[in-house]
Amino acid sequence: MAIFTSTLELMSHRLDLAYQTIRFLVWVIPTTGFVGTVIGISIALEGMQDPKNIAFDKVTSGLAVAFYTTILALLLSAILVFLQNIVQRKEESTLNRAANYCLKNLINRIYAATE
Repeated sequence: MAIFTSTLELMSHRLDLAYQTIRFLVWVIPTTGFVGTVIGISIALEGMQDPKNIAFDKVTSGLAVAFYTTILALLLSAILVFLQNIVQRKEESTLNRAANYCLKNLINRIYAATE
């Protein structure tokens, strides 16, 4: 039983490690969006350097870049987190069903046979 439990824990840990890269990518997407937001705001502020002659086209285009990068990154991140959770839940469920099957049909029968 101890060997079975240890093996199951190792498999569960291995499954969790497989998602490390995906979790990082899901984190990088909104971070990149926020970097785009800072760049867009910087472009917008450049259009306001001369208070007497504000370049409204540069200001509005810079703000558009800022908002579009933010919304795109947040939407992509939300979709990826949702998909990752679905796939991870299915994999963990499969692992749990396999462990339950082994416990019922193998481990419990070995205990019953030795008593």
